[in-house]
Amino acid sequence: MKDRLSTHSLALKLTAVTIGVFAFMLLFSNYMLWKEQSRMAGKLASQLEHSFYGMEGGNDAEDTPLTLVVDEAQIRTLAEYRIYAAFIMGITMLGGALLFVLVIRRMLKPLRLLTEKVNEIDIDNVEYVKDEIRIEKGSYEIRALSEGFQAAINKIYENYEKQRQFSINAAHELRTPLAVLKTKIDVFRKKERSPSGELADFVDSMEKNITRLSGLVEGILFLTRDEKPERKEVFVRELAEEVILDLEEKASEKEISLHVTGDDAVFYTDDLLLERAIYNLVDNAIKYNTPGGSCELRVRRERGLEIDVTDSGIGMSDEEKSHAFDLFYRADISRSQRNSGYGIGLALVRDIVQKLGGGIRVLDNPSGGCIFRMSFPPQGSAAEITKSRQQRQKRR
Repeated sequence: MKDRLSTHSLALKLTAVTIGVFAFMLLFSNYMLWKEQSRMAGKLASQLEHSFYGMEGGNDAEDTPLTLVVDEAQIRTLAEYRIYAAFIMGITMLGGALLFVLVIRRMLKPLRLLTEKVNEIDIDNVEYVKDEIRIEKGSYEIRALSEGFQAAINKIYENYEKQRQFSINAAHELRTPLAVLKTKIDVFRKKERSPSGELADFVDSMEKNITRLSGLVEGILFLTRDEKPERKEVFVRELAEEVILDLEEKASEKEISLHVTGDDAVFYTDDLLLERAIYNLVDNAIKYNTPGGSCELRVRRERGLEIDVTDSGIGMSDEEKSHAFDLFYRADISRSQRNSGYGIGLALVRDIVQKLGGGIRVLDNPSGGCIFRMSFPPQGSAAEITKSRQQRQKRR
């Protein structure tokens, strides 16, 4: 086991590569210098031989002292050799550095892949990354690191599943008693046609809180569903106008004007989910708007689909915007207590938008208030979508 781990160790590989590259650099530079020295030695021997033959007496003057004259050409040759040696060393260092970069980049490729996978983790979609982080190839250290990340993600996923299952069970358990309480209040109202005083206030308060709790339970159940969207052609502006009609009475109580503007967009999506998301955003805009304010719902269909819900309300700080879509988060407790809700509406919107393949963000309205913008990626035209769907059905 130790031999196998040491063979695949990143530290050992880097050490071996470093030694190998340096050895190559030394061998290459020494070989090139030796080759140049051999050339220069041959040239010098040729010059000396020529000088001997040119002397008076030729080779018979063995005891005659010799005077070796080094001319400027030979000095230049020595200088050229030094320049050549420096050039070879520079080329060797540059080539070695380039080789180092290429080898190290290749060896660290699994680490870059792991980094990309970790950066893609969305804590709100833990199930998506389950069993997706582990790196099968690469050095022992990188594989061990990926397995550590995978183990951490698996624990998060297990806790997520436990919380999800608990939420489902708790919501189902609360559903029945809330329905019973709601029924008893309805029966009481029928028996006591006109309760007065404290009794009337008590009944109204009970009914209001039961309605809020029922909405909370339904919202939790909706968040825990794993159903896939049922997509079809949706006329988005018509859908938005239907939502406005449903909330018109509630808006009129605060004298808030509702408007729908924009394109007559046709989009291939789940109409019920999109309607729920728009409804929650407009309902939120009414709740946190100022009396006599306005709410505009704008539809834009260019490459993709954008739906803006703009209010003239009290607005949100940067800190509040960063937590706006957190479950059970309410920006201002004092103002939230004056409005029905438990901070689950915007979390539902984000969940729906993500299921539909889009994104949502909060922007500041220049004239005051907020802009909630839902953005969905481009897709084909309605005719193209219908045609492709018919072709798929024929193939089946």
